[in-house]
Amino acid sequence: MNSLLIGASKFAVSSLRSNRAAPATRLVAARCFSSDDVSSIGDNDEVKTGIIKYFSYKTQFGFILPDGVDRKSHDDSDLIFIHRNDIKAQQNADGEKFYPGLKRNQRVAFKVSPPDKEGAKCAKAYDLTMADGELVPAFQKGYFERYTKTQKAQFGDRVFQIMSTCTDQQDMETQIVSAFDQVKENIEKQRAKMERAGMPPDEPAEEK
Repeated sequence: MNSLLIGASKFAVSSLRSNRAAPATRLVAARCFSSDDVSSIGDNDEVKTGIIKYFSYKTQFGFILPDGVDRKSHDDSDLIFIHRNDIKAQQNADGEKFYPGLKRNQRVAFKVSPPDKEGAKCAKAYDLTMADGELVPAFQKGYFERYTKTQKAQFGDRVFQIMSTCTDQQDMETQIVSAFDQVKENIEKQRAKMERAGMPPDEPAEEK
């Protein structure tokens, strides 16, 4: 992963300077250092604070803009890499962990370490929490509604594809029902997961 991030930096300088999140399919530049810089970072217990510049739920990584760095005129080298696995996870009574995502402009606290793989030169954050030390919520407000809408939209796309390609009526109906059942199952699984995390989902608002 680190080697991919290093090699991908040339594709996304402009995306990190923009205030808009980059498309999920694009990699963005990580904070990179020279060999001397890396050796001077070291593991330590100093807690830093900053805001989330970018985070992708799809790729499960993003970047932090530390406090003291100008939001508009900073360089890519001022950013710090964060992976979902380095966010402190919530855990229920059964020992199940829930790794959260992050959203733009969230204030966070974290520690910084050098690369954990030989040859990699990108520093990263770890032990990340909210700025006040609280754990990042396992699910952001409105997550369940957004997830449900996404599943329904994907179902619509799937139905269109099925109806565009199937020539047998019975087969078409079977595939549509199967796709519908899969969407229902996905939604119920997310509902159950949120409940296990102690965060019962807000029900989507009824459409008028």
